[in-house]
Order: sequence, then structure tokens, then C-alpha cells
Amino acid sequence: MKPLRLLFLILAAHVIISCHDDWSFSTDGRYMLGFSADTVKMDTVFTGSASASAYFMIYNTNDAGLRFDAVLGGGAASPFRVNLDGQGGAQITELEIPAGDSLFCFVSVNIKETDAAEPFYAFDSVRFVLESGNVQYVRLAAYGQNAVRLKGRRIEHDTVLTARLPHIIYDSLYVADGATLTLSPGTKLYFHSGAVLDVAGRIVAQGSADSLILMRGDRLDAMNTVPPVAYDLLSEQWGGIRLRGGSYDNVFSYCDIHGGEWGITADDASADQTKFSMYSSIVHNVKGNCIEATGCSIDVANSQITNAGASCLDIAGGKSDFTFCTIAAFSLWSVANQAVLLSDSRENKAVPFVGASFRNCIITGRHSTEFIVDVADSVKSSLPYSVSNSLLMVKDTTDTRFSDVVFDSSNKKVYGALNFENRTLNGYSSVFKLDSLSLARGIADALSTVWPVDLAGVSRPPAGADAGCYQYYTLEKQQ
Repeated sequence: MKPLRLLFLILAAHVIISCHDDWSFSTDGRYMLGFSADTVKMDTVFTGSASASAYFMIYNTNDAGLRFDAVLGGGAASPFRVNLDGQGGAQITELEIPAGDSLFCFVSVNIKETDAAEPFYAFDSVRFVLESGNVQYVRLAAYGQNAVRLKGRRIEHDTVLTARLPHIIYDSLYVADGATLTLSPGTKLYFHSGAVLDVAGRIVAQGSADSLILMRGDRLDAMNTVPPVAYDLLSEQWGGIRLRGGSYDNVFSYCDIHGGEWGITADDASADQTKFSMYSSIVHNVKGNCIEATGCSIDVANSQITNAGASCLDIAGGKSDFTFCTIAAFSLWSVANQAVLLSDSRENKAVPFVGASFRNCIITGRHSTEFIVDVADSVKSSLPYSVSNSLLMVKDTTDTRFSDVVFDSSNKKVYGALNFENRTLNGYSSVFKLDSLSLARGIADALSTVWPVDLAGVSRPPAGADAGCYQYYTLEKQQ
């Protein structure tokens, strides 16, 4: 026999023997499976809807393969389902895992609707029965939340939505001309991807300090990243709020509006009538503009308007007043426009500019200038806007319409982020409460007597209050 042929046969025999060793299976009672977790805790899920899949790993660190069955304790009636090696269901039999190998076990849950208003606990376990007779368990846990589903809903008459159950909005929620939609304190609106709140009539969303009204996307799970990132921290999870041209006297008080393609878009209207008022509210983390208003009269106070992919405020003409607002552009996903953009036109159409006032505000971001007035040079000197008793990030500090302003020229690598509690604002969760060394501290005027409590419920002093929607606060300060 030729040496080369002999060598080939020896190697082939070795491979066959090696494969045979890898795929030998043992019933030895000493051998057990290993798991990446002893409990899989899933996010809260709305009843009647399948969750996104979670997973855990199954390891065989032994020197022989193992055969086993995977059985849900609750059987076919269990709200959970598992998928192993391409097989799904409540019971999967004759599974094999070679020595030194691993498997993914994917878990989903679909919890039946109940009469409960509060979230409730759902649990089960996966029982792993080895060929040796050994039994091992991985526990499964999730919270279920009942909800009201609104699909393409039109509000034709005055309607009140309450806080008893959250509402899931599909397609859109349309408020017709002449109708008023009232949201009670604590009402939660979860919008499906692309869904919008479209208001031709009127919306009155008046929450309270301890019962915020919530408007956000309906994904309650997290991305499979390390560490996981909740979809609630991302923008573009739903559409946004649109106030059509004939919609007036809208109210947003103690509202948390975040994660949309845009925040609030107010269509062209008359500046003689209030388009919307916003008090003690948050508009945060959107792909486009947080607030876009054209020719409108708007009044915003004690509010956080932050992290737009475009501008936090895009104001074309009209009359707007901002008091004790934190307007900060630190979008994680894009190089955003400046925080504030004032103009006298929209899409090349002139829009009368009545006035814009910023008092006791913070206007900052990652650009060296975060306050842009985009008008012709011939009219800029007479344009009626003002910024007073505020922290302002601009290069040009000579504008006579800036009075009692502290100019923010923080470290150029992070600019105004140094004013805030987490100082970099580079993470998914931005915190806009003030740092102890913030330049916004103590610069507000006596208007704090009109807004004596900040967005977080902290009392403002009658004199020397901080600019922005948050008064600096520590436990030690209160003692």
C-alpha cells in the first residue's frame, strides 16, 4: 500500500472515531446540563399579544453527549412557549446536545386577557428531563397588563379616556373638528409603530404631579444588545402629535411625550388665539423636532424639551413664550440641528413673526451656538424676540435682546452637558437635573413666585432660583 494512501486511511479513521466520541451519549447520573440563567424574567407584556422572544443558553460541559426532553410545567395551557433546536411548543422530546456544545432556548409569552386593572404575575418553568432520569428546571416569569385597543379610532364627540387601563393606539387616534378628547390624570397611551395622535378638534391632557399622562411607543421589550437597551429609550417608536390648522386651546399639563418620529407639530394658525399651552411636561428623544409651530400662539412653562434629531424648537412666526424651560439638544442618534430655530417663514412662505420670549430658561447643546435666528439680515435687527435670566449657548453675545443672560461656554468637547447631573449625556438615558456646578444656578428672576415648584416637585426659592425646569436639589439641602 502506498504511504500516501495509508496516511489518508489513518486520518479518515481518526476523524470517524473522533466524531463518534463527540456524538456518544451518556445516561450517567453524574452528568447534568448547565444554564446561563436559573430564571428568565421577561418584560411586562400586554395581554393578548405575543411578546418578543427572550432566550437562555443550555450548556453541556461534560465529556459525553446528553439526551433530554424539555417540558413546560403548565403544559399546553401555559402562556409561555419555548423553541429549541427549531422545535417549538409546550413539550419538546428527544433533544440532543453533544459534549462541549450548547443550545439556545427561546422563550415567548402570550398572556390571556383578564379583568385586572393592575399588572399581574405569570410564571411557569421549563423542566429538563435527562435520559439518566435527572430533572433540572429553569423558571420563567413575566408580568401581564390588560389594555384597551383602539384601531383607527375617530373621536367624533367629546370623549374622556381614563387611567384605569392603558390604551394601545393602532393606525391613528383622530379627534374630529368640534370634538374634545380629554385625558384624565395618569392616562397612558401606547402608540404602535407609525401611529399618530391627529387633532383637528381639541385635546385637553391634564395630568398631575403624581399622575403623569404618558404618550410613548408600545414596545415594552429591549433590544438584544449587551447590555440590553429598552426600546422606550429610543426615538422613532411611533409617529407623534399633530395639531391641525383649525385646532385651538389645546392643553398639555404634566405630560410625558417621548420616543416619537416628532413631538408636537402645530400647523399654521392664527396667532390671535392660543394654539396650545404646555405646563410641567416633557417632550423628549424624537427623530425630528420636539415642537414645531407655524404662525401659532403657544405658551410653554416649567417643561423639558430635549434631544431632538432636528431642533428642540422650530418656531416659524407667531407668538411664543417659554418660561423655566430646559431646552437641550443632546440627541444620541444624530448630529442634531441647533436647539432653538426661529424664523419668519416655512417652506419659502412668509409667516408673520409676532414675538418670542425665553425667560429663566436653559438653551444649550453640543453646538457652540444653540440659538439660531434664520431671517433676512434686513429684518433681523427689528425681530421681536428676547432671552432673559437664562443660560444660553451662543457665540455672539452682543445681541441687545439678551438681558441678564449667562453665556455657556463649557468644555468644547461636551459643551453644555457639564451643566447636568450626569455631565456627559452620552448614554441612552439622559438626565437633565442640574449639576451642583451648573452655570444655570441662581440666575432666574422673581417669576419663581408664579412657578414655585419645579417639574420634579422641588420648591423654588422666591429669589435666586435656578434657570430651567429643574431646581438643583440634594437631600442634604433639605435637612
